[in-house]
Amino acid sequence: YGAYLTRASKQPKSLHVVYINTSLRTKAQAQHLVPTITVTSSNVVRTVLQAYAQEPETQLFFGPDTYMGENLRTLFERLTQLDDAAVRELHPDHTRDSIAALLKRFHHFEQGNCVVHHMFGDAVVQQVREDYADAFVTAHLEVPGEMFALANEAQAQGRGVVGSTSNILGYISDKVDERAAAGEPGRLRFVLGTEAGMVSAIV
Repeated sequence: YGAYLTRASKQPKSLHVVYINTSLRTKAQAQHLVPTITVTSSNVVRTVLQAYAQEPETQLFFGPDTYMGENLRTLFERLTQLDDAAVRELHPDHTRDSIAALLKRFHHFEQGNCVVHHMFGDAVVQQVREDYADAFVTAHLEVPGEMFALANEAQAQGRGVVGSTSNILGYISDKVDERAAAGEPGRLRFVLGTEAGMVSAIV
């Protein structure tokens, strides 16, 4: 990671955006090399878009989570397929063209991941498709691309969400409230595409 940031330091107008679950030591060393902003999964998209809105020529280096970096790139690529009005709902200073331009200067580290989220690969996705077809699917931004794609597919069908811990918690809470308000019997099933510790918050 040090080598990655050293390369970043040699780029003009470079900015390092680091995920909050990174060690304090790494953050401190990073700040000596490149201006560094710490983000959460809740504000990372807004922060990246704001950085480019304020300085369109920014060379932005995201890390150290590889999957989150890849998923952010996928998300931004999808934005280029929307109309400008839809893009502006996410950030008022952006259009499809500005998103396409920022993708040329968005870099992510390719050798680091969370050991928990790393488990949500092909095998898990296949099991979800086979055994939990009736469930709502949620996925954190740190999951591998296969799980990210599955949850995006579910989200497009109105039966899932991709995002931060708070996005997932809010989605589950809303679905439970909707069912309760409708007075419908039965149970709801959710696939939790993130670490198991979040179960306590959901309960």
